[in-house]
Amino acid sequence: MIVLYAKITGVHGIKGEIEMSFPDKEYFNSLPYLNKDTPIIILNNQYTVLNVKKKNKAFVFSLKEIDNIDKAKELVGQDIFIDSSYLPVLDEDTFYRAELIGYKVLDKENNIVGEIINLYSIPANEVFEIALEDNKKKIVSIPFVNAYFGKANKNEKTIIIIVDIKLFEDNN
Repeated sequence: MIVLYAKITGVHGIKGEIEMSFPDKEYFNSLPYLNKDTPIIILNNQYTVLNVKKKNKAFVFSLKEIDNIDKAKELVGQDIFIDSSYLPVLDEDTFYRAELIGYKVLDKENNIVGEIINLYSIPANEVFEIALEDNKKKIVSIPFVNAYFGKANKNEKTIIIIVDIKLFEDNN
């Protein structure tokens, strides 16, 4: 599985080094696994990391395929993706964000009520965007908190919603 790792935010120096930032702390914690010879994907092209170093509050890295500032500038603003096999295996109760996309949302009786199609962060927590099973064009946004969701099953790619999903539908 390919997961979002970071975003290219700028260039550093004339040799083509690139600065990156992370969408949230979860990705920041993954940094040690991005090291020399790690393949990454930018704009559907594979690149090879030569080194990574900390610079103030950002991180700077160089790529085997980028050797000057002009090539590096072309990548500014792009997302960096990494194959999840280069990230640590997580326990059953911890997930990478990209891993949850595609999970079926089940009610307490194990009926499919929707599918997670996206998620995003707000300061307090993560929010799932769920396409409803009975109307795939209808999307609801629900905070991923214990009051609303129960157990997730990595093997079956499901998560239980413990409240009525209709509470989150816009009736306008």
